[in-house]
Amino acid sequence: MKTSNILLVISVFVVGFILISINYSAISDFYTYSVPLNKAKIVPNFPIQPNEFQETHDEKDSTCYTTPSMNQYCYKKPKIHDPQNRDHLSSFITGNNGINGELHFDRVGLEGGIFTIKNMKLIDENTALFTFADKDYRIGNKDRTTYEITKDFEFDTIVEKYDSFITHCGNFDGTGATIVQYLGTTTIDDVDYFLTWHAVIEPEDRFQCEYPEIIRYSLNHDFGEL
Repeated sequence: MKTSNILLVISVFVVGFILISINYSAISDFYTYSVPLNKAKIVPNFPIQPNEFQETHDEKDSTCYTTPSMNQYCYKKPKIHDPQNRDHLSSFITGNNGINGELHFDRVGLEGGIFTIKNMKLIDENTALFTFADKDYRIGNKDRTTYEITKDFEFDTIVEKYDSFITHCGNFDGTGATIVQYLGTTTIDDVDYFLTWHAVIEPEDRFQCEYPEIIRYSLNHDFGEL
């Protein structure tokens, strides 16, 4: 066999092997991360109260918005108990689809965020640069650890208003996780805040709680309920 033919056979084999490897990785990642997301259900953070959405909607100082998925959510203006300590405020949010959660107000310009969000930097009105990191995240008390992240990781990504993503699992079994939605910024009494809120998401199949993969894949997912 001529040298040119041998090189052609070798190159075809190498290219084929690379393509198989790439496809295998993509297929494996699809079944590992995307399928559980497709079959997952978002559930309320708190028990639903009668007329919860309407009461929040009708509150004098409430703010309401409609997401690109045409879900309407409303939240009450946070109560400021200490005028000197206004870097991190909280409220509650409820949707007309029966999903509710806890809303966080983090002052723009300060380092920090909730859960695996290490930092948020404002780019424009609807866009921010988020830094995700392990932050020694742990759920539990001095006697028991319900869940913790032991892998070191850190990465930056652009997050748009209404983007939703998983920040962490809630247990070692992978049967629940926390989902966060970014709502951009708001101004309260001349102070600018980042808005993020979280709810609970439960898969039909178990989540593979690998980091940062579970965060990265969820960033590209369409959570229609939000």
